[in-house]
Amino acid sequence: MKNIKYKLFTVPNIITYARILLIPAFAVAMFYDSVWGLALFALCAGTDFFDGYIARRFNMVSNIGKFLDPLADKLMQITVMVCMSVLYAEKTPPFYILAVVLVSKETLQLVMGFFLLTKKVVVPANIYGKAATVILAVGIGLLFLAGAFGDAAENTLYIIGFTVCAAGVAAAVFALVMYAVIIAKQLNYKVPAGDKNIEINTGLKSGYFGGKADEKFDNPEK
Repeated sequence: MKNIKYKLFTVPNIITYARILLIPAFAVAMFYDSVWGLALFALCAGTDFFDGYIARRFNMVSNIGKFLDPLADKLMQITVMVCMSVLYAEKTPPFYILAVVLVSKETLQLVMGFFLLTKKVVVPANIYGKAATVILAVGIGLLFLAGAFGDAAENTLYIIGFTVCAAGVAAAVFALVMYAVIIAKQLNYKVPAGDKNIEINTGLKSGYFGGKADEKFDNPEK
């Protein structure tokens, strides 16, 4: 029987696939019905927790899941930031500044991720990236609320939401730096002859939501 680490269709992975498929629906809802947009955003944020919890609780952790989960986060973050840039195009400070920084960061990290896949190395999301995701989710939630109030409250909530999102973007950039440092160390590690296991050490003692940050990944060609 195929090792669970290499299965594509585990329950957590199916949840992650569904989360990715919801992203276009969220983008459309943002411009037609903010209530539906908020509901889909909350649904995606909720499933982000549950897929990881189910994977750890029922021993369904897979390499593809470790790649897809942060990928889904990045796609959602990029979509939200672009949509908010359009919706708040006339606000000050301009939201597109944050969007440009985050989209550039996520694009670079995606390129790095695909490069690592060619090396048969899979690196799970670390606590810094997860923290950035949570901070951004709070900031985006505040921006949703800003659109539901009158001008005075909207401006105040926009400034607060923008500030929280700026903190989230800063945390995301820091997570990228840490990601690059960890990967540089791992790529410089020489695997002993005959050992097809690749040890990925994130340098952390525990992952976000209680997941293990230090994992050993088996080479599927073993």
